[in-house]
Amino acid sequence: MFKKIKNIVLKTDRLLYKKFGSDKSTKPLENIKEAKIIFSHLNDPGKEIAVRFVGGCVRKVICGENIDDIDLATSLEPNEVKKKLNKEDIKVIDTGISHGTVTAFLNKKKFEITTLRKDISTDGRHANVQFTLDWEQDAARRDFTINAIYADMYGRIFDPFNGISDLKNGIVKFIGSPEERIQEDYLRILRYFRFFIQYSRTSYDQDTIKSIKQYINGLNKISNERIFDELKKILTLKNINELFECETSREIILNIFPQFKFYDRLKIIHNLDKKLRNQFNNYLILASLIIDQSNNYEYFCHKYKTSNIVKNRFKNISKNFEDLKNKKFYSEENIKKQIYLSSKDDVLDLLLFSLCINSKIKRHDIEKLMDYVKICKTPKFPISGDYLKKYGYEPGQALGKKLKSLEKIWIENNFIIEKKVVEKSLGKVDKN
Repeated sequence: MFKKIKNIVLKTDRLLYKKFGSDKSTKPLENIKEAKIIFSHLNDPGKEIAVRFVGGCVRKVICGENIDDIDLATSLEPNEVKKKLNKEDIKVIDTGISHGTVTAFLNKKKFEITTLRKDISTDGRHANVQFTLDWEQDAARRDFTINAIYADMYGRIFDPFNGISDLKNGIVKFIGSPEERIQEDYLRILRYFRFFIQYSRTSYDQDTIKSIKQYINGLNKISNERIFDELKKILTLKNINELFECETSREIILNIFPQFKFYDRLKIIHNLDKKLRNQFNNYLILASLIIDQSNNYEYFCHKYKTSNIVKNRFKNISKNFEDLKNKKFYSEENIKKQIYLSSKDDVLDLLLFSLCINSKIKRHDIEKLMDYVKICKTPKFPISGDYLKKYGYEPGQALGKKLKSLEKIWIENNFIIEKKVVEKSLGKVDKN
């Protein structure tokens, strides 16, 4: 009887809250159909809420930002989560099972689901954890107040450390002691700066900065992969220039990344009109910080194990660095040659990067050239090895060398080569 009454009360409470009390700012989360399915399978009717949104997705939806990753917290242990979801044919994989994290995939959407936990011990990189049923204990082990906000599928907020208030007031602060939080995971030093320049409307808290300086060498314990992943998130921020305009943060960031010698270029990028500024992705921002005409970028790429794609993008810019200062580079004829010799993406990188180092080039001209790149058809060399075989060339080094020399003539003549020029080069010119 009691159980039946409890079910009725819970059901009524949810209906009333959904109609009259739901926080509108969480609606985008509530409306994700895949999330509704996950929640429905993890929450048992008539029992306490077993799963909530948490962290970045809640913070972002409150701030009206785009939601990418979706993290869920649950009172259920990992094996129970897997059992419930597998029963419904929802794919679940172990992504951090020792820390209580599994990842569910549904309709190409990914949900990281972590069991409520408290940290028993930490070494600055990893934590030994103990599962708990206490939501506040789970919140207490998180990094910042703005990341310890939970929301259920009905829009009800659980905010034990007043993270929403801090978001509204532009306050970025650690939960509890900055010193303790940093020693639990030294990567939180970089995370602090990321959230500060994104959300803060106050000056740096000097006690926090003191703790960061005291434990900055702890970052040496963090894998370069984790550091680079965090850096990439920082590089996507529209106001990243503020990180270097403030002496406090600039000193610390340059301590961590001494390769960022050219941070003044960020001012130039920031002052571009929105259309151009938005063309700079995080890797091009990184390029602006580290690249000159030398090969110094190679050390950074090696240290942080960047992909070959990124390394080649940087090589392309460094190789053409001096040419970007030359007015002749910016003719359509030369741009077409660059497209043929590399790729459209490489040429767009060069045009955008040129805005950082060539003050004489007009932004309007760069925009026109970028439009030209997009419509330009990549030339196709009209002479093949089969054509040369007709003139007695056998497959091998001589044939390849001759093709290269003819291709060079063709490129230098703006992708035009007359038949008589080819025949003369091949020694078959008609002498009559």
